[in-house]
Order: sequence, then structure tokens, then C-alpha cells
Amino acid sequence: MRSLHLCIILSMKQKGQKTALEYVISGLIPYTKENMLLSFKPNKFFYELEKISRYKERTLRSAMARAQENGYIIREKELIKITEEGLQKVQPFRPKRLKKNVLLMIIFDIPEDRKIARQRLRRLLRRWKFTQTQKSVWTSHYDYKDPLQKFIKTLDVEKFVELFEAAIL
Repeated sequence: MRSLHLCIILSMKQKGQKTALEYVISGLIPYTKENMLLSFKPNKFFYELEKISRYKERTLRSAMARAQENGYIIREKELIKITEEGLQKVQPFRPKRLKKNVLLMIIFDIPEDRKIARQRLRRLLRRWKFTQTQKSVWTSHYDYKDPLQKFIKTLDVEKFVELFEAAIL
């Protein structure tokens, strides 16, 4: 059991994921030893996870509660299962590189009353290593179209954002 937790944590560290929430979600793959421990012996699950991670048991239990509140996990009878949203949280999207002379371009003009949504969008674009051409014009050589559209919809700013695939001449 310890080696599986360690493998999950090591792979997560390589991806740069370090939150307690992500540690807890990664241990929720249905019908694994960890999932059974969590369902039937939660004290042992959290004890083992505390030994492996750098988080205290209290933090891990809070992360577990947040995961359930955010819909990353669900409890069905005695088992705790990870949802599709939870899987996306621990297995981030890996984009494919676009053709040599093609760029993904996002242009937006999000009003001031939605400042937080605009900041979240810019933060995501930086994290995905988009290049800022102008204040609200960003480009990438990678195909982030689908996850970007989902994120834009989540922010409820679709009418202020345009996505293009642009050919470089």
C-alpha cells in the first residue's frame, strides 16, 4: 500500500501538484487498497497518508471534505469513488502541439465588473505558457481549445472571448 501512495505522490510532484486536496483525490481510485482503507478503515488511511505526505492528518481530512463539497468524490454505500471532475483534477490535460505554422489565439475584452474572471483567465494562460501579444491577446503553439472553452464557460464570459486557430504566414 505504501508503495502505491508513494508512486502517486512522486508522479504528482513531477507534475507540480502539491495540494492536500490532490493527494486525497489520487487515493480515491475505485476498488484499490487505498479506496477500501478509506471506506472501511479511514483512520488507517489518513495515518498512512500523513506518514507519506508532508501534510498533517487534520489537513488531509479537510481536503477530503473539500473534495466531496467540490464534487471530486462521491460516497456510494460504503465506497468512496472519484468523479470525472476529480480525475481531471489529478490527471491534467496534456495538449498536442499544433502544426508548424498554426497558433491558437485567444482574444478577450472582459468588462471591469468581471475582473476576477479576467484575472483567473490570465492566470490560466500564464500557467499553460501562452505568449501575451497584447494585454488581452494571447497565443500558443499547443491545442488547448477544448479545455479552454470549458474554462471560459465555467467563468461565464463566453460572450467576451474569441478563440481562433491562426495560420502564420
